[in-house]
Amino acid sequence: MKTVMENELSRRAFLLLGSGATLSAVLPFRAEAAPHAPKNGPLTCTDIANHFKKTDTAGRVNWDKTTDTFKAGDPARPVRKVAVAWKASLDAVQKAISIGADLLISHESICVQADNSSMKPEIEFALPTEMPKFELIRKAGLVVYRCHDFWDSFPGLGMRASWQKALHIGTNIIADAYPFYVTKVAPLTIGDLARHILKQIKPLRQNGVLVSGDTERVITRIGTGTGVTTNIVKLRELGAEVGIITEDYYNHVRMGVHAQELDFPTITVNHGVTEEWGARNLATYLQQEFPALVVTHLPQYCPYQVIV
Repeated sequence: MKTVMENELSRRAFLLLGSGATLSAVLPFRAEAAPHAPKNGPLTCTDIANHFKKTDTAGRVNWDKTTDTFKAGDPARPVRKVAVAWKASLDAVQKAISIGADLLISHESICVQADNSSMKPEIEFALPTEMPKFELIRKAGLVVYRCHDFWDSFPGLGMRASWQKALHIGTNIIADAYPFYVTKVAPLTIGDLARHILKQIKPLRQNGVLVSGDTERVITRIGTGTGVTTNIVKLRELGAEVGIITEDYYNHVRMGVHAQELDFPTITVNHGVTEEWGARNLATYLQQEFPALVVTHLPQYCPYQVIV
């Protein structure tokens, strides 16, 4: 059964985001097949969570202290339909319920003040204004699992790898120090690189990027990472000449000013945009690993526009 895609995007935009053909090119990174369901009884949400743990043979995740746990609902619930989204926003929760999903897998948290080091259900961190969303989840019986640490570093398909591929800057990775990559490219200016990045992300409704530094400077080494990439000092140490960073957790008054002091150019992109390819790949991965399920990717887009 093929993945069900909510295709608000045009066919051309979908191809830019990454099609099944693109995914198949990196499937050699797929883990060894494992039994995904008990011999007797239906597949449950817990079985899917256990699959992630069994697949992490390299020990990339500390499973005794990770945010990759069930954040709402009953993990023992049988599962036939899975929705996958970058963020369990109210809109994503409503869409998951509307398509009859038993399980929503979200890369990011449900609520504003979620503790990324906590394995607790997120209702414990919810603001009063967020309680209606948790009540909606409860009434629908929806189970929400956060798949963050596991998917950030997953080889070939995870957040870090998907973003580097989505930028179409080539495969000549000269530094690999999680959560960062440095990719060597043919010489180009910072301005041309910014315009190239904007072309890749326009299908996700981001109409502008922030550029700090001399747009005429010629560079050959580009630093990227997982969604929240703000450590320009580390990128610089790894040999990057420019850093593609995200606006979440980036404080110009702190790291931004220091980047200017170090004469290190940056290009800033929306956090969710950088990880949308990875969320799509997670849905495809789950469909391949659990072919009996119906897996739906819920697209999410840049939430703002730049007016100039």
